[in-house]
Amino acid sequence: MRTEHIAAVLLAAGTSSRFGEEDKLMADWRGKPVAVHALETIASMIFAELVAVVRPIGQAPVLHRRLERRGYTILVNDRPEDGISGSIIRAVEHVMPIRKCRGILICLADMPDVPQTHYNRICLAAEDIRSVVASTDGFSSSPPAFIGRKHFPELLALRGDQGARALLSHGVQIETMGACLRDIDTPEDLAERRPE
Repeated sequence: MRTEHIAAVLLAAGTSSRFGEEDKLMADWRGKPVAVHALETIASMIFAELVAVVRPIGQAPVLHRRLERRGYTILVNDRPEDGISGSIIRAVEHVMPIRKCRGILICLADMPDVPQTHYNRICLAAEDIRSVVASTDGFSSSPPAFIGRKHFPELLALRGDQGARALLSHGVQIETMGACLRDIDTPEDLAERRPE
């Protein structure tokens, strides 16, 4: 499917509870905040809509500014403690009325190393509104992932922090190197991944 028919959804509302006091999305990774890598890669592609689900502006002012500059529609998740499902639901409710969007590409702001080519491969593997296409490192399914419009009611029923994992495990799997799909959850993740 062409990206012009897809809404890219960047999930960036997590509490970073395992990261400590600092906001992991603003932690430095190769000269930029962690989240900026994903938001810029996604914004460099031609999507029907760019959507970001973030914490309130008082908790993430820099991220809000960066997203606005790159043309994202910002949706605030004021209950990040409810888990990733609350962010997905907000995004789906926003995208549902946009008829040209045949599905969403779910992307995580704490995955700074996903290349544009991988996002493209996922979109190309999506055939229609029934498609589900997930990323895999050969072991488990994860975002980035495409979920077609037909599955929106299922996404609206999600609860907790499992997100759409069950749905993704039944979809088409696009394999890539595990290093591309690693997310940053702890300060140790950041230290391990710093270039020598």
